[in-house]
Amino acid sequence: MSPKIKILFIVNPISGIGKQKRFEKILNRHINKEKFDYKIEYTQYAGHATEIAAAAAKEGTYDVVTAVGGDGSINEVAKALVKTETALAIIPCGSGNGLARALHIPIQPWRAVRFLNSAEFRKIDTCLVNGQFFFSVAGAGYDSQVARRYEFFPGRGFKTYFWAIITSFQKYKPIEYEITIDGVSIKRTALMVTVCNSSQYGYGFRISPKASLNDGLLDVVIVKKPEPWRVPFVLLNIALGRAHKSKCFEILQGKHVELFGNKKRWVNLDGETVRLDQNLNFEVDKDSIVIFC
Repeated sequence: MSPKIKILFIVNPISGIGKQKRFEKILNRHINKEKFDYKIEYTQYAGHATEIAAAAAKEGTYDVVTAVGGDGSINEVAKALVKTETALAIIPCGSGNGLARALHIPIQPWRAVRFLNSAEFRKIDTCLVNGQFFFSVAGAGYDSQVARRYEFFPGRGFKTYFWAIITSFQKYKPIEYEITIDGVSIKRTALMVTVCNSSQYGYGFRISPKASLNDGLLDVVIVKKPEPWRVPFVLLNIALGRAHKSKCFEILQGKHVELFGNKKRWVNLDGETVRLDQNLNFEVDKDSIVIFC
């Protein structure tokens, strides 16, 4: 009989829209107890998930560390596991759940737990922007404005996210960027520039439908500001996975990307906003984290 897989669940008790509050009961009901030895730890402050995951990886006490929360919580856990032998698993309990969707993990927590019962180990790429890890997307311009506005709106979920999209659009003015991809420079006036490791933001909005988590490449999505009457059609294309067919979108690929001219300095980093420099340096590290899914 194979030894049990030792798995730690790190739960953010205030993440996303509250799905994690019943998680202990869900876990006990649906996990395969013959396959796993498991433990739950709850975070107590920002950055605590990273500390717990880093200690677990350093001590080698667990084969898998599971982030139970939204994309921000997943980022906190995942960055502690890069280039270690400890695998990352995900139970999505946030609102957008972009990385979980890209990995085809069910977004209902009980289904995600059952999904773990038949999961396998594999590797995916990770990315850095100015030394900060991201695993799905990092964007400058309008999408960072949306993410920042969403953080301060009361409530969570798709309606709030959609309202942040609409209320940010009218006043946001395109910015002129210089973008260097693998040494080749271009200039674009854009609503936003998003660098993608996975295909989507979350909620099924696939900003770069052909992006792959294990191709060793970054997808650079340059979006022109559409006329107001065209916005519903652009959003529909994104929702249907046809963003690459829109005239407002230009999608390029490379291993190393430099972005100059991010005047507001805010960056959407896996759904959380961080303030970085006006000049951004993106790089991808192929097959650098083990995923259990």
